[in-house]
Amino acid sequence: MTKSRKTFNLFAISEARNVIFGLATLWIGLFHSNYLSLERYTNNQFLIDVFKNFRGSGNIGVDMFLFLSGVGLFFSFSKDSRVGVFWKKRLMRVVPTAFLIAVVYFSLRYVHGRESGLFAYVGRVTFTYFFVTGERVFWFISLILALYIVFPIFYKIIDKFRLWGMLGTVAAIIVLTFLCRAIAPGFYSMWEIALCRVPSFVVGIWAGKFVKEKKEINVKWLWAFFAVFVVFMTLVINYTPIIKAIVPGYTKEQETMYIFFYRYCGSIAAMALVVLLSWICTSIRHAGRGNVLRNFFEFVGMYSMEYYMIYLNLNHYLERIYKIPSAHPEAQIMLYFGSFVASLILCALTRKFCDFFMDYMQRKPKNYDQLRAQRKALKAKKH
Repeated sequence: MTKSRKTFNLFAISEARNVIFGLATLWIGLFHSNYLSLERYTNNQFLIDVFKNFRGSGNIGVDMFLFLSGVGLFFSFSKDSRVGVFWKKRLMRVVPTAFLIAVVYFSLRYVHGRESGLFAYVGRVTFTYFFVTGERVFWFISLILALYIVFPIFYKIIDKFRLWGMLGTVAAIIVLTFLCRAIAPGFYSMWEIALCRVPSFVVGIWAGKFVKEKKEINVKWLWAFFAVFVVFMTLVINYTPIIKAIVPGYTKEQETMYIFFYRYCGSIAAMALVVLLSWICTSIRHAGRGNVLRNFFEFVGMYSMEYYMIYLNLNHYLERIYKIPSAHPEAQIMLYFGSFVASLILCALTRKFCDFFMDYMQRKPKNYDQLRAQRKALKAKKH
């Protein structure tokens, strides 16, 4: 949504939300398909490195998702600020589908002897096991459910104190993260993948107000966002050599203790990228182009949570089963696209089943009004 070529309306972030969700989801999937490479197709080292770096930085798609989630939740909560209603709405959107996928996945692991103990099984299917052991299967679901719970607190602080509320909340989260790193490094190692991502979510809540109010900014600011993206993506890509230069005697075993540098740089790059992509998507839409591609990314974005849960594990499972060597790139591509198509089909079926089940459970009997009247009459007689 733009008024002129000189301004950019931040509401475009909301308009392009599902498209960017789709792009971020596919990027995350590519990140977890590290068997893919270009070595067998070209000798151009530049292209090989570009693809490797693009694939290897795909986990910043998580930060893109969290930033957009913060924006979306601001919209939702500002319309109806009843905490109980908000929690019910958000949890009912996530829990049924996520629980079904988790039950199927961990039950299959249990049948194949890869699970042991009722406590571990219950913890995994309820998404609490990550906080106990740091196990990263479906860790993002554990994080997003926790963020839904604390969201009203973040919202109240940011709504009251605006910029300072956001900066104070982000600063407090970072301080707590570093205190955890200093006092309890074991817990930090387990939780850092989630802790370092929370600031993206908080900034998204703050940005949500400007998006909802359709704030106009000078289009020249997009160059600043582009510069931020380039600088921080460069830091992300060159994380290892930078840390080795800063930390004497750095080894791979110390990576967890210094990965916050990678996470925070990735978060900043991701937020800048969301703004840039929203401008690109809006410009293409206004030009009347790319409708098929936009619809495809929107479709993937609609099933982003299901795709995350299904594709990552289905792809890893098939990779482990078939053990495709690097000498057969055609088989690698077939594995990637086969997992992709199968995951989308399973996503759609899973969502349909859960929607049907929830509608059935909430369906009122045909004589509901009659039964309600009878119940009221009985209460009146007792009194």
